[in-house]
Amino acid sequence: MVIGPCGGAWAGSATQEAMDEEVATNRALSKVPEGKKVTGTSCTSIEIGMGGETSYRCTATWE
Repeated sequence: MVIGPCGGAWAGSATQEAMDEEVATNRALSKVPEGKKVTGTSCTSIEIGMGGETSYRCTATWE
C-alpha cells in the first residue's frame, strides 16, 4: 500500500500584516509559490493601540 499525494492540486494561503493595506497584500502575494495561480486576496483592518492606528492583515490564496 502506498500513501501519498494523489496528483491533485494543492491549495494554500499566506497571511501577512503591515500598517498599509497595499504593503500587507504585496507581502502575502510574495509568499505564493512560483507557478501557482492566485485565486484571491482579502484584508481585515485591525485597530491597534490607544491612538486608534490601523494595521492590516491580508491573505493571498492559491491553487
